[in-house]
Amino acid sequence: MTKAATLQQALTRFLDPTGLDRQRQRVCTHLLACRTEAMGGMVLQCSDCAHVQPHYFGCRDRHCPQCQGRAIEQWAERQQANILPVRYYHVVFTLPHSLNGWVQLHPEVIHRLLFQSAWQTLRTFGRDPKRLGGEMGMIAVLHTWGQNLSQHVHLHCLIPGGALGDDGRWRGAHSNYLFPVRALSCHFRGHMVSALRKAANAGDLHRVNRPGDVDAQLNTLMATDWVVYSKDCLEHTHTVVR
Repeated sequence: MTKAATLQQALTRFLDPTGLDRQRQRVCTHLLACRTEAMGGMVLQCSDCAHVQPHYFGCRDRHCPQCQGRAIEQWAERQQANILPVRYYHVVFTLPHSLNGWVQLHPEVIHRLLFQSAWQTLRTFGRDPKRLGGEMGMIAVLHTWGQNLSQHVHLHCLIPGGALGDDGRWRGAHSNYLFPVRALSCHFRGHMVSALRKAANAGDLHRVNRPGDVDAQLNTLMATDWVVYSKDCLEHTHTVVR
């Protein structure tokens, strides 16, 4: 069964298409139409045997595995070429599910602040002279869904295990987790909540418009334990990239 047929079967048997928001309905429409007559195309004809072969265009949707497969491979190849001969760490920053509603209302704002807060957290720890005392680096990929297809916004980070000091010398990390995850999660939470408050005050979260919602949500977030995962990937850095 093709992927399009599987999607169509799922929409018909298990999902109510009217229950999907407009964006997800559009994505499903693109995936079902990809490389079919609905997308238009061209006709190729052999000059020797006159065999005719239609060639339909792709949907170019970023969620489409047919259209984006090659782009993913090219991205992975570029990252593989930049891997340094040092120990690497896989760190994941996860947003609490109580923020899912805000993510749906303002995905661009929340995702941008997630990247900024994760990087600011790592950079602060890296520049601490009691830790690495230098400038770090990071490759980060945003995931918005979990393996069970529920909304689960988190950032996967592949981090070289060390920092470049102001003197130009490399200072390598030696622990199995890069930095203490409890300290990372507390700093990440504080920076993200502060950034959300600034965004709300600036009007960037204007769709959150019920009185008291912003303060109530931010107070709840500060009282919640945030999840940060960290582990070294000394033996499988290239696998983590893929």
